[in-house]
Amino acid sequence: MVLKVKVIEILFYDSNRVKLVVEMPDPSRYSTLHAPHIPRLLFKLFPHLARHRCENDNGYTFRRECQETEIPHLLEHLIIELQGQAQRVSKLKGETQWNWREDPKGRFHVYVEYDNEMLVLGAIRTAERIINALDSKSLDDIDTEGEITKLRRLAAVGAEVCGPSFSPDDAAPAHPAALDMTGREAGVARGEQTDE
Repeated sequence: MVLKVKVIEILFYDSNRVKLVVEMPDPSRYSTLHAPHIPRLLFKLFPHLARHRCENDNGYTFRRECQETEIPHLLEHLIIELQGQAQRVSKLKGETQWNWREDPKGRFHVYVEYDNEMLVLGAIRTAERIINALDSKSLDDIDTEGEITKLRRLAAVGAEVCGPSFSPDDAAPAHPAALDMTGREAGVARGEQTDE
């Protein structure tokens, strides 16, 4: 059965932070335990994700953490990764929260920082398409280089309209991310991109 992650709401804050409301249609299937092929294929497409740092109670690497984590948490990291591959970015942080005592089970709140509003919008939609394609095992449907090229164009337009100029030649791969996972019923996952 396909999990089908769905971003149902995107809210921008004035502090270069965007909030996504993400829903998993089957509230009993929202984890990589239900779809272990997703992180395996994701690391194949984006090998740099395997080098993300992970801070958690178990001391797991990010690759190991992905064996049992929430799909929206992978979405968060992929959004950060895509931004970093499309242009040089400042230190970006992300966080995935859920509280199923207040929200319906399967609803997540994903927060991601950004430098370029157009780029983060493109990265959100690209990450959503990639995760869903991986879930249906449609790896051949994903043109990673083509998607990064489109995001670089968006970044250039966004920089022209909203901020300092950007040249696609300035693009640099994303930097390692840190992650802190706590809880399952009510929890938080945090990702961070660093300049190390």
